[in-house]
Amino acid sequence: MSHQPRQDFEQQASLALEAPVFVIGPLRSGSTLLRLLLDHHPKIHMFGEFEGAVSQARGDRWPDLEDYWRFVKIDRQTSAMNLAIDPELDYPALVKDFLRQLYLRNPQPVVGASIHSRVDLLPRLWPNARYIHLYRDPRDVARSCIGMGWVGNVYEGAKIWCDFEKRRELLRTQEQPGQAIEVFYEQLVENPVKELSRLCEFLSLKFDPEMLKLDRDTTYSCPSKQYAEQWKSKSSAREIRWIELLTSEQMMKQGYQPFSRDTCALTIQEKLALKVQNRVYRMRYNIRKWGLVLWLQHVLARRTGIRQWVEYVKHRTNAIDRSLLK
Repeated sequence: MSHQPRQDFEQQASLALEAPVFVIGPLRSGSTLLRLLLDHHPKIHMFGEFEGAVSQARGDRWPDLEDYWRFVKIDRQTSAMNLAIDPELDYPALVKDFLRQLYLRNPQPVVGASIHSRVDLLPRLWPNARYIHLYRDPRDVARSCIGMGWVGNVYEGAKIWCDFEKRRELLRTQEQPGQAIEVFYEQLVENPVKELSRLCEFLSLKFDPEMLKLDRDTTYSCPSKQYAEQWKSKSSAREIRWIELLTSEQMMKQGYQPFSRDTCALTIQEKLALKVQNRVYRMRYNIRKWGLVLWLQHVLARRTGIRQWVEYVKHRTNAIDRSLLK
């Protein structure tokens, strides 16, 4: 920045902040891997996950500002960014200012992040944003959600995939020609150079071999096709059926072919059993992670709504969650 003429720097900043790049995909779709690959390009700064830009919206309404200020201070991802809050700004201006702060920490021609929640609202904040749509087989997404402790079975994991894809479809109806590009996780890990070259061309850049050197400064390694289609060897026929009952129509639109021949709807007993198992699994997972006492405080604080208690517990669980991140 110090060696760049001020006028040139301001022009670059204006272009980057007006048209940021967002990796759009479901949770556990490989978005962190793709974001890190892009971030290792010398002219791209993908600063992390930016869920806080849209996740607190209620329907089509932005959140109350004071509630949002508290969220910024206690949310694990957003609080870790150490963002300064300007109380004079309305919600859209504040979120754009957050992006400006993050850009200035590493000013590059391209700035962006990954988002998995209310992606349909992004055009209201950045009409000229560019989108990299990342797709992954829902049978792999669903089973991967279990390992994170978010769900207890693949049926509930498939719901996470479905909920996101509904939001993605709303976003896609708002996109302009040339504003988005698609990449499939399975193709990315099989031929990373080819897929990254396509993405760089979309961003008006050239592929740089540095993009593949993740193991030098992250816990990730170069993409490998061994991580694709793991559902074929790790999921039972019953689990595949559960997932496809929820996802088959949408997954076929994306080019993924159903496997199960059993298309009978779940019985009430099956749905109840899956719901109970999911709740018990999540409870046990969080008790193992946080300890019984902290978990009880987490439950009671949320039920009582006592703000100071909620924030105290949130800070403690955040610290533990951060220590377990890959």
